[in-house]
Amino acid sequence: MAAWVFAALYLLPFIWMIGTSFKPIGEWGLPTLIPYEATLRNYYEILVSGGVYGVRGHFPPIIRYLTNSLTVSIVIALVTSLLGALTAYGIVRFMAGGTTFANWILSLRMIPPVVILYPLVVMTKTIGLYNSIPGLILVYPVITLPITTWFMIGTFKSIPRETEEAALIDGCTHFQAFYKISLPQASIGLAASAIFAFIFSWSEFLIPLLLAPGEQAMPLTVFAGYFSNQYGILWGPLSAAAVITAIPVTATAIIIQKYLIRGLTLGFVK
Repeated sequence: MAAWVFAALYLLPFIWMIGTSFKPIGEWGLPTLIPYEATLRNYYEILVSGGVYGVRGHFPPIIRYLTNSLTVSIVIALVTSLLGALTAYGIVRFMAGGTTFANWILSLRMIPPVVILYPLVVMTKTIGLYNSIPGLILVYPVITLPITTWFMIGTFKSIPRETEEAALIDGCTHFQAFYKISLPQASIGLAASAIFAFIFSWSEFLIPLLLAPGEQAMPLTVFAGYFSNQYGILWGPLSAAAVITAIPVTATAIIIQKYLIRGLTLGFVK
C-alpha cells in the first residue's frame, strides 16, 4: 500500500503535466488534473504552426530541435559507450594507468559541469565549433565518458580471462580478442552505458544553453525556454513540449529496464 502511495505522489507532477498539455488556453490556470475540454491545439502549435493561438512566428516549430537532440544523443551514446569499453578493457586487462586510474576517472564525474563551462566555451570558439552540433558532440563526452568507463570496468571484470586466453592461443591479437570475444559478452554493460549517455545527452540543459544558443544546434531542452518570457509562461505549449521531451527516455527505460539493471550491477555481485 505504501508503495502505491509513494508511486502516486511521484507520478502526480507527470500526470498534471500531461493533463495541462491537453488544456485549452482558458484552463491553463485551473487546478485540475483532467481538462474539461481536451484539445490537441497545444501539440499542433508547437509541432506545425510555430505560433500560439493564432500569433504566428512566436516561436519556430519544435521538429528542428527534436532532430538536434536525437542526433546529438544517438551519436554520444554510440561514441562514449565504445570509447568507454576500450578504456575499461585496457584498465581491467592491462592495468593501464595503475591501480588508482579507475578511481580517478570516476572522480571526474563528480566535477560540476558549471566549473568547466567557460573553458569549453573558449575551446569551441577557438576551433570554430561554437554553436554547432559537432561542438556539442565534442563536449558531452567530457561528462559521459567517465561513468560509461566505470560501467564497463565492472562488466569486463565479470568476464573470465580464460575465453580471451584461448583466443590468443588460437592466433588472435589482443584487439581481435577484444572485439570478437569480450565485446559480445559485454553487450549488456555496453547497452547500459549507451543508455546512460543517451539519457544524459537528451536531458542536459546548462551545457547546450551556453554552447549552442542558436537555432541551428539548439536541443529540445533549451528550446523549451521559448515558452517562458517576460510576458508570462505558456503552460499549454510548455507542457506539450515537456511530454514530447519525456517520451524517448521514458520509452527506452521501460523497454530495456531489466537489461539496464543487470548492466549496472555487473561486476559487483559474484
